[in-house]
Amino acid sequence: METLDLSDYANVKSDNLSGGNKRKLVCAMSLLACPCVEFLDEPTTGVDPVSRRSLFKMLKQLPQCSLILTTHRMDEAEALCDNIAIMVNGRFVVFGSPSHLKSTYGLGYSLTLNTCEEPMRIQAREYVTANMPYLEFKDHFVSKEKKDNKDIVENLF
Repeated sequence: METLDLSDYANVKSDNLSGGNKRKLVCAMSLLACPCVEFLDEPTTGVDPVSRRSLFKMLKQLPQCSLILTTHRMDEAEALCDNIAIMVNGRFVVFGSPSHLKSTYGLGYSLTLNTCEEPMRIQAREYVTANMPYLEFKDHFVSKEKKDNKDIVENLF
Protein backbone atom coordinates (compact mmCIF):
# COMPACT_ATOMS: atom_id res chain seq x y z
CA MET A 1 0.00 0.00 0.00
CA GLU A 2 2.81 2.41 0.90
CA THR A 3 4.87 1.69 -2.22
CA LEU A 4 2.04 2.79 -4.48
CA ASP A 5 0.89 5.61 -2.19
CA LEU A 6 -2.44 3.96 -1.37
CA SER A 7 -2.19 4.08 2.44
CA ASP A 8 -4.57 7.06 2.66
CA TYR A 9 -7.24 4.96 0.93
CA ALA A 10 -6.98 1.81 3.08
CA ASN A 11 -10.54 2.23 4.38
CA VAL A 12 -12.10 3.51 1.14
CA LYS A 13 -14.21 1.22 -1.05
CA SER A 14 -12.63 0.66 -4.45
CA ASP A 15 -15.75 2.08 -6.14
CA ASN A 16 -14.90 5.45 -4.60
CA LEU A 17 -11.27 5.57 -5.81
CA SER A 18 -10.11 7.63 -8.77
CA GLY A 19 -9.27 5.85 -12.01
CA GLY A 20 -5.51 6.06 -11.36
CA ASN A 21 -5.84 4.74 -7.81
CA LYS A 22 -8.07 1.89 -9.00
CA ARG A 23 -5.39 0.95 -11.53
CA LYS A 24 -2.70 1.00 -8.82
CA LEU A 25 -4.90 -1.12 -6.55
CA VAL A 26 -5.53 -3.70 -9.28
CA CYS A 27 -1.78 -3.94 -10.00
CA ALA A 28 -1.01 -4.36 -6.29
CA MET A 29 -3.71 -7.03 -5.88
CA SER A 30 -2.46 -9.00 -8.87
CA LEU A 31 1.08 -9.04 -7.44
CA LEU A 32 0.09 -10.37 -4.00
CA ALA A 33 0.29 -13.97 -5.22
CA CYS A 34 3.87 -13.52 -6.54
CA PRO A 35 2.96 -14.82 -10.00
CA CYS A 36 5.50 -16.42 -12.35
CA VAL A 37 3.97 -14.49 -15.25
CA GLU A 38 2.20 -11.17 -14.89
CA PHE A 39 0.05 -9.76 -17.70
CA LEU A 40 -0.30 -5.97 -17.55
CA ASP A 41 -2.45 -3.97 -19.94
CA GLU A 42 -1.57 -0.25 -19.89
CA PRO A 43 -0.69 -0.41 -16.17
CA THR A 44 0.16 3.28 -15.76
CA THR A 45 -2.68 4.90 -17.67
CA GLY A 46 -4.13 7.60 -15.42
CA VAL A 47 -1.42 7.10 -12.77
CA ASP A 48 0.55 10.11 -11.52
CA PRO A 49 4.32 10.26 -12.33
CA VAL A 50 5.50 9.54 -8.76
CA SER A 51 3.29 6.45 -8.48
CA ARG A 52 4.34 5.38 -11.99
CA ARG A 53 7.99 5.32 -10.90
CA SER A 54 7.06 3.44 -7.71
CA LEU A 55 5.16 0.86 -9.75
CA PHE A 56 8.14 0.47 -12.12
CA LYS A 57 10.46 -0.05 -9.16
CA MET A 58 8.14 -2.61 -7.60
CA LEU A 59 7.71 -4.54 -10.85
CA LYS A 60 11.46 -4.61 -11.53
CA GLN A 61 12.06 -6.14 -8.07
CA LEU A 62 9.66 -9.06 -8.54
CA PRO A 63 11.61 -12.27 -7.98
CA GLN A 64 11.52 -14.74 -10.87
CA CYS A 65 8.56 -13.09 -12.56
CA SER A 66 8.06 -12.48 -16.26
CA LEU A 67 6.03 -9.49 -17.39
CA ILE A 68 3.95 -9.34 -20.52
CA LEU A 69 3.06 -5.71 -20.99
CA THR A 70 0.91 -3.83 -23.47
CA THR A 71 1.56 -0.11 -23.65
CA HIS A 72 1.68 2.86 -25.97
CA ARG A 73 4.53 4.38 -23.94
CA MET A 74 8.08 3.57 -25.06
CA ASP A 75 9.50 4.90 -21.77
CA GLU A 76 7.35 2.39 -19.89
CA ALA A 77 8.41 -0.49 -22.13
CA GLU A 78 12.05 0.55 -21.86
CA ALA A 79 11.89 0.77 -18.05
CA LEU A 80 10.18 -2.59 -17.55
CA CYS A 81 11.16 -4.84 -20.44
CA ASP A 82 14.30 -6.67 -21.50
CA ASN A 83 12.79 -7.25 -24.95
CA ILE A 84 10.14 -5.33 -26.83
CA ALA A 85 7.86 -6.45 -29.65
CA ILE A 86 6.10 -3.76 -31.66
CA MET A 87 2.82 -4.53 -33.37
CA VAL A 88 1.32 -2.59 -36.25
CA ASN A 89 -2.16 -3.47 -37.49
CA GLY A 90 -2.16 -6.69 -35.45
CA ARG A 91 1.20 -7.97 -36.77
CA PHE A 92 4.58 -8.09 -35.05
CA VAL A 93 6.94 -5.96 -37.11
CA VAL A 94 9.94 -5.53 -34.78
CA PHE A 95 11.43 -7.44 -31.86
CA GLY A 96 14.53 -6.66 -29.84
CA SER A 97 16.06 -5.09 -26.78
CA PRO A 98 15.31 -1.43 -26.06
CA SER A 99 18.88 -0.46 -26.96
CA HIS A 100 18.69 -2.39 -30.26
CA LEU A 101 15.40 -0.75 -31.21
CA LYS A 102 16.68 2.72 -30.31
CA SER A 103 19.92 2.28 -32.27
CA THR A 104 18.11 0.85 -35.29
CA TYR A 105 15.01 3.04 -35.40
CA GLY A 106 15.58 5.86 -32.93
CA LEU A 107 16.56 8.80 -35.03
CA GLY A 108 15.97 11.41 -32.35
CA TYR A 109 12.99 13.66 -32.67
CA SER A 110 11.12 13.82 -35.90
CA LEU A 111 8.78 16.44 -37.23
CA THR A 112 6.19 15.34 -39.72
CA LEU A 113 4.55 17.97 -41.88
CA ASN A 114 1.61 16.97 -43.98
CA THR A 115 0.82 19.42 -46.74
CA CYS A 116 -1.53 19.21 -49.66
CA GLU A 117 0.36 21.39 -52.08
CA GLU A 118 4.00 21.87 -53.06
CA PRO A 119 4.12 25.66 -52.35
CA MET A 120 2.95 25.09 -48.79
CA ARG A 121 5.57 22.35 -48.27
CA ILE A 122 8.31 24.72 -49.49
CA GLN A 123 7.05 27.52 -47.26
CA ALA A 124 6.92 25.22 -44.21
CA ARG A 125 10.44 23.95 -44.90
CA GLU A 126 11.79 27.51 -45.22
CA TYR A 127 10.13 28.51 -41.93
CA VAL A 128 11.51 25.50 -40.06
CA THR A 129 14.99 25.94 -41.57
CA ALA A 130 15.07 29.63 -40.65
CA ASN A 131 13.97 29.03 -37.06
CA MET A 132 15.80 25.76 -36.39
CA PRO A 133 18.98 25.72 -38.53
CA TYR A 134 20.43 22.77 -36.57
CA LEU A 135 17.81 20.36 -37.96
CA GLU A 136 18.69 17.79 -40.57
CA PHE A 137 16.02 17.48 -43.24
CA LYS A 138 15.09 14.18 -44.77
CA ASP A 139 12.41 14.58 -47.39
CA HIS A 140 10.17 11.60 -47.13
CA PHE A 141 6.97 11.28 -49.06
CA VAL A 142 4.61 8.45 -48.31
CA SER A 143 1.12 8.19 -49.67
CA LYS A 144 -1.50 7.10 -47.18
CA GLU A 145 -2.10 3.91 -49.15
CA LYS A 146 1.58 2.91 -49.46
CA LYS A 147 2.79 3.42 -45.87
CA ASP A 148 4.80 0.34 -44.88
CA ASN A 149 5.63 -1.02 -41.42
CA LYS A 150 9.18 0.43 -41.35
CA ASP A 151 7.81 3.96 -41.78
CA ILE A 152 5.38 3.40 -38.92
CA VAL A 153 8.08 1.93 -36.64
CA GLU A 154 10.48 4.83 -37.33
CA ASN A 155 7.80 7.29 -36.24
CA LEU A 156 7.44 5.55 -32.85
CA PHE A 157 10.82 6.78 -31.55
